[in-house]
Amino acid sequence: MKNLSLPPLASVFEQMPGCWGCKDTHSCFVYVNNEFSTLVGASSPDALIGKKGTEFSDSLSVFADVFQRQDTQVMETERCMRILNVHPYPDGQWRAHIFTKVPWYDDEGNIKGILFHGQAINNSAMLEAGQWLCKAIENENEIHHDKKEHSTRPSLTPRESEVLFLHLYGKKPKSIADMLGLSVKTIENHFANLRVKLGASSKTELADKALEFGVGSRIPDSLLKKQMAIVIAE
Repeated sequence: MKNLSLPPLASVFEQMPGCWGCKDTHSCFVYVNNEFSTLVGASSPDALIGKKGTEFSDSLSVFADVFQRQDTQVMETERCMRILNVHPYPDGQWRAHIFTKVPWYDDEGNIKGILFHGQAINNSAMLEAGQWLCKAIENENEIHHDKKEHSTRPSLTPRESEVLFLHLYGKKPKSIADMLGLSVKTIENHFANLRVKLGASSKTELADKALEFGVGSRIPDSLLKKQMAIVIAE
């Protein structure tokens, strides 16, 4: 049998969709693909090698310490982390990404840094697609029945859309209140209105109803002007 060698890491990254790369234990870039270097305004992937987030554009470099703390936590806990990033980029456009960071090990199993992947979510409903796939596996007939019953999409206010989106990505009322600069009581009032509009009896059921109606999983336009880097799953 012919012995086929594995492709180099850089070759793998360039063939996969989204922003990919890896950093060493000091959060310096070891490799990034073309899509990531273009996103952050670098002249080429090589221009980022050996550098940290402090050398990004001003709008991104202010989050360099946050990015490094996330990297450190991933390495120390050896657990995956998912982050919702919303930033203005050097081309003048605001964009939202879900970045996933995982530990990067050497051949002996020692931590040598982190691997990261970023997927743009501005115009896609990543959460909805994933959740519907899981629900379809559980009970395909029930989903089709529910979709017919809930064919009319409810009208949500911009603030309700923000609260629902953050809720679907796992944030608690206190965290949502802090992110939006509102009181917890105000957030709870929005949850009450959402339950009425979607016919849900609880916050847990609210997520299922939102997916049935096809609302909440796309990031609201109003959040695309609020710079953030928040952990949504660890």
